[in-house]
Amino acid sequence: MTRMLHARESIAAFAVAALVVTCVVLASGGTPLPACGWAAAFLLLAIPQDITRMRIPNWLTLPSLIGALVLGGASGGSAGLLQALAGAGIALAIMFVPFAFHWLGAGDVKAGMVLGALWGPELFPPAFWWMVVAGGLLAVVLVTARGELSDMLRRWGHSAWTTFMTRRVTYFGPAEGATTGLPFAVAMGLGAAAYQFWGMPWS
Repeated sequence: MTRMLHARESIAAFAVAALVVTCVVLASGGTPLPACGWAAAFLLLAIPQDITRMRIPNWLTLPSLIGALVLGGASGGSAGLLQALAGAGIALAIMFVPFAFHWLGAGDVKAGMVLGALWGPELFPPAFWWMVVAGGLLAVVLVTARGELSDMLRRWGHSAWTTFMTRRVTYFGPAEGATTGLPFAVAMGLGAAAYQFWGMPWS
């Protein structure tokens, strides 16, 4: 029975990954991201891992990052390699703050560095903006599906009121044992598709 549940979960995760990656590829006709095919292949592997295990493992992110840097050097020489390194660095810098607040996991940051190396330092920030939007919408959907929306709104309201009254930042987290976490790799794929479809949000 347990094996059957795991098998169904894996199939569902790959189905979600295939759907998201299809969106990424189809949206590339608008504002195509560099190395879109490589990014799509990486996401196709990362999303099922994130859905089923709530983490993106090092065996996937580290070789993928090296591959992205090698691809940058192979396609653009030393300038391409520097561009890829700068993209990975920008991704690390942008995602470090949410990681420090435990909003993102280390695997999410490493996955972002892979995409940053593939896309470069100029395109990762607007793509990440769309990822955050997609992540927020996905979080609302998941919380609603879990029946935890009213509890979340109550906690946020209580946190805001306490912060206002005490003038100290206060956050009341979910009850112990509550389901938490967001497969941010899904948001990465949806954000990449949104960027390619709508372009830079501030242009």
